[in-house]
Amino acid sequence: MSEKTGNTEKLSYDFDTARNLEVFMPNLQNWYRVTSREFRSFNGKRRIQGSEYSGPVYLYGTNKRANKSKYEIGKIVEHNFKSIRRPGE
Repeated sequence: MSEKTGNTEKLSYDFDTARNLEVFMPNLQNWYRVTSREFRSFNGKRRIQGSEYSGPVYLYGTNKRANKSKYEIGKIVEHNFKSIRRPGE
């Protein structure tokens, strides 16, 4: 049996994931519906059921908070961890 790698951490959500989650794309000048995983990592305008949401922004796929001012507005904040491959894979 092989060892499981990646995506083993349970993500925490500070909002109701069953609601209508939308992000504003500045280059397209419109709101777009997204999944809860993208919503929590989007650095820009976000809304739930039409109401503005100003909660924390997390690095994509982790529970680590992102520094909003460090990342470009209107983008999903991704982590930049190095992926380590084993020799022979």
